[in-house]
Amino acid sequence: MSGGPDVEAFLDRLRAIASEWESAHDQLETLQVVSASRDQLATATADSGGTVVDLQLAPGLRRHGPDVVAASILEATSQAVEQANARRAELVSGSVALAVGGRKRAAEGAMRADTGIPPAGHGTG
Repeated sequence: MSGGPDVEAFLDRLRAIASEWESAHDQLETLQVVSASRDQLATATADSGGTVVDLQLAPGLRRHGPDVVAASILEATSQAVEQANARRAELVSGSVALAVGGRKRAAEGAMRADTGIPPAGHGTG
């Protein structure tokens, strides 16, 4: 039966997809984005859920007014959350595109196998 190599190629592709999904999942699990305010008074860390998990304030904040400090905190936290959300969306959209592309290729491969049509780019000889 000539379907052997196609099955192996399909299985290899499935393994590659699984590996890429696992990598994306691992990156989501450990994702942390650090962002500092322009004046370097505040540095915030956000996780993949967009939650601020750490906030560091520079020494000597007393010489700055509370409005300046508050603005720095908001700037740093907003940037960290925005960047974490963007990175999460990038990882998720890549995983979805990978799944959709893999499913489409699998369906096309199954259709070719059912109809006896050779894969695109492969002549009959």
